[in-house]
Amino acid sequence: MSKIIYRKIRTAPGVKQYLDDEKTQVNPQFEASSAYYAQAVTLETLSLRDMAKHITSHGSPFTVDVVIGVLEAFRTCLIEQMLESKKVKVQGLGTFYVTIANKEGGVKDLEDFNINTLATGLRLRFLPEGATEESISSKDFLKKAKFVDVATLTKDKNVSDEETEDDDITGGDNNGGDNQGGNGGGLPGSGGEG
Repeated sequence: MSKIIYRKIRTAPGVKQYLDDEKTQVNPQFEASSAYYAQAVTLETLSLRDMAKHITSHGSPFTVDVVIGVLEAFRTCLIEQMLESKKVKVQGLGTFYVTIANKEGGVKDLEDFNINTLATGLRLRFLPEGATEESISSKDFLKKAKFVDVATLTKDKNVSDEETEDDDITGGDNNGGDNQGGNGGGLPGSGGEG
């Protein structure tokens, strides 16, 4: 059965993250402004080969190597098309597109505008499609999820209070908003700009 594993975290505006750790003394100011949020826990990251094996396990007539070839070609062409200022829509999944990361503060005068000094990077974005039976928009995806507290999966009930090096704490929408693309949400005060 599918499940989303989570841990409980505590954070406040301007603070990247605090895990709920009874051993840590908490600043009274943090105590007053902090709140608890759910944070998704990643069990593993599938490689391209792992994903190809999974696809073929669903009765695909294609071999793992053929699936890998298609996925690699898709990745290459996706990047190529986005670098041509095109969005790529995958029906039933969503749309991939690029945004420009700008230098903080931008420029005040149009005469000072120089894309080569203003742009600090390009960001790959994803907007889930919400108009299909298999919708993965935030609210529809939530209806399909079964949640499991990471602390219930081990004998050590404090495991939810420990950071693992592969967890991405800014990847979720902890404010309960509808994450329909953009920067993917983030923790309050984490500075996740779009």
